[in-house]
Amino acid sequence: MSVVSREYSDDRDHARVMGFLRETYAETGSLENWLPPRFENNGRDMDPGIRVWEHDGEIVGMAIPERPLRYFVQLHPDQMGLYGEIVEWVVEYCRGNRGEEAEVGLSLVELEGNPEKERVLRDHGFNRGGVYGIFRIRDVGAPIPDYRLPRGFAVRSVVPERDFDEIASCVRQVFGHGEWFTREVLEEIAGMSIYRPDLDLVVVDEGGKIVSFCTFRLDAPSGITELEPMGTLAEYRSRGIGRAVLCEGFRRLSGYNPSLLYIGGAANTPAANRLYEVTGFTERYDLYRWDKPI
Repeated sequence: MSVVSREYSDDRDHARVMGFLRETYAETGSLENWLPPRFENNGRDMDPGIRVWEHDGEIVGMAIPERPLRYFVQLHPDQMGLYGEIVEWVVEYCRGNRGEEAEVGLSLVELEGNPEKERVLRDHGFNRGGVYGIFRIRDVGAPIPDYRLPRGFAVRSVVPERDFDEIASCVRQVFGHGEWFTREVLEEIAGMSIYRPDLDLVVVDEGGKIVSFCTFRLDAPSGITELEPMGTLAEYRSRGIGRAVLCEGFRRLSGYNPSLLYIGGAANTPAANRLYEVTGFTERYDLYRWDKPI
Protein backbone atom coordinates (compact mmCIF):
# COMPACT_ATOMS: atom_id res chain seq x y z
CA MET A 1 0.00 0.00 0.00
CA SER A 2 1.33 3.43 -0.92
CA VAL A 3 1.85 6.32 1.46
CA VAL A 4 -1.10 8.71 1.66
CA SER A 5 -1.45 12.09 3.36
CA ARG A 6 -4.39 13.88 4.94
CA GLU A 7 -5.30 16.66 7.35
CA TYR A 8 -4.61 16.09 11.03
CA SER A 9 -7.58 15.55 13.35
CA ASP A 10 -6.84 16.03 17.04
CA ASP A 11 -9.61 13.70 18.21
CA ARG A 12 -8.47 10.95 15.88
CA ASP A 13 -4.74 11.50 15.81
CA HIS A 14 -3.42 13.00 19.05
CA ALA A 15 -2.75 9.70 20.82
CA ARG A 16 -1.41 8.15 17.60
CA VAL A 17 1.05 11.00 17.12
CA MET A 18 2.26 10.66 20.71
CA GLY A 19 2.87 6.97 20.03
CA PHE A 20 4.67 7.75 16.77
CA LEU A 21 7.01 10.22 18.52
CA ARG A 22 7.73 7.75 21.33
CA GLU A 23 8.49 4.96 18.87
CA THR A 24 10.77 6.99 16.61
CA TYR A 25 12.80 8.22 19.59
CA ALA A 26 13.05 4.68 20.97
CA GLU A 27 14.29 3.42 17.59
CA THR A 28 16.77 6.19 16.85
CA GLY A 29 17.62 8.11 20.03
CA SER A 30 17.53 11.13 17.72
CA LEU A 31 16.22 14.60 18.57
CA GLU A 32 15.24 15.31 14.95
CA ASN A 33 11.55 14.66 15.63
CA TRP A 34 9.66 16.41 18.37
CA LEU A 35 9.60 14.62 21.69
CA PRO A 36 6.23 13.70 23.25
CA PRO A 37 6.11 16.44 25.94
CA ARG A 38 6.40 19.13 23.28
CA PHE A 39 3.56 17.78 21.19
CA GLU A 40 1.37 17.26 24.26
CA ASN A 41 2.03 20.87 25.24
CA ASN A 42 1.65 22.44 21.79
CA GLY A 43 -0.20 20.12 19.44
CA ARG A 44 -3.79 20.97 20.41
CA ASP A 45 -3.59 24.71 19.76
CA MET A 46 -1.52 24.95 16.61
CA ASP A 47 -2.34 26.45 13.27
CA PRO A 48 -4.75 24.16 11.36
CA GLY A 49 -2.11 23.33 8.77
CA ILE A 50 -0.95 20.08 10.42
CA ARG A 51 -0.74 17.16 8.01
CA VAL A 52 0.02 13.47 8.50
CA TRP A 53 1.44 10.86 6.11
CA GLU A 54 0.40 7.24 6.64
CA HIS A 55 1.56 3.86 5.39
CA ASP A 56 -0.72 0.87 6.02
CA GLY A 57 -2.61 2.95 8.54
CA GLU A 58 0.49 3.89 10.55
CA ILE A 59 1.75 7.46 10.82
CA VAL A 60 5.16 7.76 9.15
CA GLY A 61 5.49 11.51 8.66
CA MET A 62 4.06 14.86 9.71
CA ALA A 63 4.26 18.54 8.92
CA ILE A 64 3.63 20.66 12.03
CA PRO A 65 3.47 24.46 12.08
CA GLU A 66 4.67 26.27 15.17
CA ARG A 67 3.13 29.29 13.49
CA PRO A 68 1.74 29.74 9.96
CA LEU A 69 5.13 30.22 8.26
CA ARG A 70 7.40 28.15 10.52
CA TYR A 71 7.23 24.39 10.10
CA PHE A 72 8.75 21.24 11.61
CA VAL A 73 8.87 17.91 9.77
CA GLN A 74 8.50 14.65 11.72
CA LEU A 75 9.65 11.54 9.89
CA HIS A 76 9.97 7.81 10.52
CA PRO A 77 13.64 6.80 10.04
CA ASP A 78 12.67 4.28 7.33
CA GLN A 79 10.83 6.93 5.29
CA MET A 80 13.57 9.43 4.46
CA GLY A 81 12.42 9.35 0.84
CA LEU A 82 9.25 11.15 1.94
CA TYR A 83 11.13 14.20 3.17
CA GLY A 84 11.11 15.99 -0.18
CA GLU A 85 7.38 15.35 -0.65
CA ILE A 86 6.63 16.81 2.79
CA VAL A 87 8.81 19.85 2.12
CA GLU A 88 7.01 20.40 -1.20
CA TRP A 89 3.63 20.18 0.53
CA VAL A 90 4.69 22.76 3.14
CA VAL A 91 5.86 25.16 0.44
CA GLU A 92 2.68 24.84 -1.62
CA TYR A 93 0.37 25.00 1.40
CA CYS A 94 2.03 28.14 2.73
CA ARG A 95 2.16 29.73 -0.71
CA GLY A 96 -1.56 29.12 -1.08
CA ASN A 97 -2.30 30.69 2.31
CA ARG A 98 -0.07 33.75 2.21
CA GLY A 99 -2.97 36.11 1.47
CA GLU A 100 -2.46 39.25 -0.57
CA GLU A 101 1.26 39.63 0.15
CA ALA A 102 3.48 39.38 -2.92
CA GLU A 103 6.15 37.46 -1.06
CA VAL A 104 6.60 36.08 2.45
CA GLY A 105 9.39 34.21 4.21
CA LEU A 106 8.90 30.52 5.06
CA SER A 107 11.11 28.69 7.56
CA LEU A 108 11.64 24.99 8.19
CA VAL A 109 13.45 24.11 11.41
CA GLU A 110 15.85 21.15 11.52
CA LEU A 111 18.44 19.76 13.89
CA GLU A 112 21.95 20.29 12.63
CA GLY A 113 23.89 17.39 11.19
CA ASN A 114 21.64 15.55 8.70
CA PRO A 115 23.31 15.94 5.27
CA GLU A 116 20.48 14.22 3.41
CA LYS A 117 17.84 16.60 4.75
CA GLU A 118 20.11 19.58 4.13
CA ARG A 119 20.60 18.52 0.50
CA VAL A 120 16.82 18.24 -0.01
CA LEU A 121 16.25 21.65 1.54
CA ARG A 122 18.87 23.27 -0.68
CA ASP A 123 17.38 21.53 -3.72
CA HIS A 124 14.04 23.13 -2.82
CA GLY A 125 15.54 26.61 -2.58
CA PHE A 126 16.06 26.87 1.19
CA ASN A 127 19.15 28.46 2.71
CA ARG A 128 20.36 27.86 6.23
CA GLY A 129 19.63 30.78 8.53
CA GLY A 130 20.41 31.38 12.16
CA VAL A 131 20.05 29.19 15.23
CA TYR A 132 16.39 28.69 16.08
CA GLY A 133 16.87 26.92 19.40
CA ILE A 134 19.12 24.80 21.56
CA PHE A 135 18.67 21.38 23.15
CA ARG A 136 20.46 20.61 26.39
CA ILE A 137 20.62 17.00 27.62
CA ARG A 138 21.43 15.67 31.09
CA ASP A 139 22.48 12.04 31.52
CA VAL A 140 19.71 10.58 33.68
CA GLY A 141 22.22 8.28 35.35
CA ALA A 142 24.69 11.04 36.26
CA PRO A 143 25.31 11.80 39.94
CA ILE A 144 23.15 14.55 41.39
CA PRO A 145 25.17 17.39 42.93
CA ASP A 146 24.38 18.25 46.53
CA TYR A 147 23.65 21.95 46.03
CA ARG A 148 21.76 23.55 48.91
CA LEU A 149 19.55 26.60 49.12
CA PRO A 150 20.79 29.69 50.95
CA ARG A 151 19.52 30.27 54.46
CA GLY A 152 15.97 31.60 54.54
CA PHE A 153 14.77 29.85 51.36
CA ALA A 154 12.85 26.60 50.93
CA VAL A 155 11.74 24.43 48.01
CA ARG A 156 8.29 22.87 47.83
CA SER A 157 5.77 21.47 45.37
CA VAL A 158 3.37 23.86 43.71
CA VAL A 159 -0.12 24.23 45.15
CA PRO A 160 -2.04 25.12 41.98
CA GLU A 161 -5.03 26.89 43.49
CA ARG A 162 -2.76 29.03 45.64
CA ASP A 163 0.33 29.50 43.45
CA PHE A 164 -0.63 29.73 39.79
CA ASP A 165 -1.35 33.47 39.74
CA GLU A 166 2.01 34.23 41.37
CA ILE A 167 3.92 31.76 39.17
CA ALA A 168 2.35 33.27 36.05
CA SER A 169 3.56 36.69 37.21
CA CYS A 170 7.07 35.29 37.77
CA VAL A 171 7.10 33.70 34.30
CA ARG A 172 6.08 37.01 32.73
CA GLN A 173 8.89 38.79 34.58
CA VAL A 174 11.59 36.22 33.78
CA PHE A 175 10.73 35.61 30.11
CA GLY A 176 9.05 38.87 29.15
CA HIS A 177 5.79 37.15 28.25
CA GLY A 178 2.85 39.43 27.79
CA GLU A 179 -0.32 39.57 29.83
CA TRP A 180 -1.61 36.56 27.91
CA PHE A 181 0.41 34.29 30.21
CA THR A 182 -2.01 33.79 33.09
CA ARG A 183 -3.00 31.16 35.61
CA GLU A 184 -5.33 29.74 32.93
CA VAL A 185 -2.29 28.76 30.84
CA LEU A 186 -0.82 26.93 33.83
CA GLU A 187 -4.15 25.27 34.59
CA GLU A 188 -4.30 23.96 31.03
CA ILE A 189 -0.80 22.47 31.36
CA ALA A 190 -1.72 20.97 34.74
CA GLY A 191 -4.55 19.10 33.01
CA MET A 192 -2.18 17.37 30.56
CA SER A 193 -0.85 13.84 30.87
CA ILE A 194 2.73 15.16 31.21
CA TYR A 195 2.01 17.05 34.45
CA ARG A 196 3.06 15.67 37.85
CA PRO A 197 2.36 17.90 40.87
CA ASP A 198 5.43 16.65 42.74
CA LEU A 199 7.64 17.60 39.76
CA ASP A 200 6.33 21.19 39.67
CA LEU A 201 8.56 23.07 42.10
CA VAL A 202 8.99 26.56 43.51
CA VAL A 203 11.48 28.20 45.87
CA VAL A 204 10.02 30.60 48.43
CA ASP A 205 11.66 33.12 50.76
CA GLU A 206 10.95 33.46 54.47
CA GLY A 207 7.81 35.45 53.76
CA GLY A 208 6.48 32.81 51.34
CA LYS A 209 7.20 34.81 48.18
CA ILE A 210 7.95 32.66 45.12
CA VAL A 211 11.39 33.59 43.79
CA SER A 212 12.22 30.63 41.51
CA PHE A 213 10.34 27.89 39.68
CA CYS A 214 10.90 24.78 37.56
CA THR A 215 8.66 22.10 36.10
CA PHE A 216 9.64 18.62 34.90
CA ARG A 217 7.10 17.44 32.30
CA LEU A 218 7.14 13.65 32.22
CA ASP A 219 5.74 11.47 29.44
CA ALA A 220 5.15 8.37 31.55
CA PRO A 221 4.93 5.73 28.77
CA SER A 222 8.39 6.66 27.43
CA GLY A 223 10.07 8.24 30.46
CA ILE A 224 11.00 11.23 28.27
CA THR A 225 11.06 14.38 30.42
CA GLU A 226 11.26 18.03 29.47
CA LEU A 227 12.46 20.70 31.90
CA GLU A 228 10.17 23.62 31.07
CA PRO A 229 9.82 26.28 32.33
CA MET A 230 12.55 27.22 34.77
CA GLY A 231 13.65 30.61 36.02
CA THR A 232 14.58 32.83 38.95
CA LEU A 233 13.53 36.42 39.53
CA ALA A 234 16.34 38.80 38.59
CA GLU A 235 16.93 40.15 42.10
CA TYR A 236 17.47 36.62 43.48
CA ARG A 237 19.97 35.34 40.93
CA SER A 238 23.63 34.46 41.58
CA ARG A 239 22.78 32.94 44.98
CA GLY A 240 22.69 29.27 43.94
CA ILE A 241 18.89 29.11 44.09
CA GLY A 242 18.39 27.84 40.55
CA ARG A 243 20.90 25.02 40.81
CA ALA A 244 19.51 23.93 44.19
CA VAL A 245 15.90 23.66 42.99
CA LEU A 246 17.01 21.80 39.84
CA CYS A 247 18.87 19.24 41.91
CA GLU A 248 15.81 18.70 44.10
CA GLY A 249 13.88 18.12 40.89
CA PHE A 250 16.49 15.59 39.71
CA ARG A 251 16.09 13.66 42.96
CA ARG A 252 12.32 13.55 42.64
CA LEU A 253 12.44 12.66 38.96
CA SER A 254 14.79 9.73 39.61
CA GLY A 255 11.89 7.91 41.29
CA TYR A 256 10.10 7.79 37.92
CA ASN A 257 13.00 6.06 36.12
CA PRO A 258 13.26 8.62 33.29
CA SER A 259 14.80 7.63 29.96
CA LEU A 260 15.74 11.16 28.84
CA LEU A 261 15.92 14.59 30.47
CA TYR A 262 16.19 17.57 28.16
CA ILE A 263 15.69 21.31 27.88
CA GLY A 264 14.09 22.02 24.52
CA GLY A 265 14.54 25.78 24.44
CA ALA A 266 17.75 26.37 26.36
CA ALA A 267 18.94 29.93 26.78
CA ASN A 268 22.37 30.85 25.41
CA THR A 269 23.59 33.43 27.90
CA PRO A 270 26.77 33.08 29.98
CA ALA A 271 24.75 32.73 33.19
CA ALA A 272 22.41 30.11 31.71
CA ASN A 273 25.29 28.12 30.24
CA ARG A 274 27.06 28.09 33.61
CA LEU A 275 23.90 26.80 35.27
CA TYR A 276 23.48 24.06 32.67
CA GLU A 277 27.08 22.92 33.01
CA VAL A 278 27.18 22.77 36.82
CA THR A 279 23.89 20.86 36.95
CA GLY A 280 24.93 18.29 34.33
CA PHE A 281 23.25 19.50 31.12
CA THR A 282 26.54 19.11 29.28
CA GLU A 283 25.29 17.88 25.88
CA ARG A 284 24.21 20.57 23.42
CA TYR A 285 22.50 20.33 20.02
CA ASP A 286 21.49 23.26 17.82
CA LEU A 287 18.37 23.64 15.68
CA TYR A 288 18.63 25.87 12.61
CA ARG A 289 16.08 27.75 10.53
CA TRP A 290 16.08 27.00 6.81
CA ASP A 291 14.56 29.99 5.02
CA LYS A 292 12.92 30.46 1.64
CA PRO A 293 10.92 33.34 0.16
CA ILE A 294 7.61 32.20 -1.31
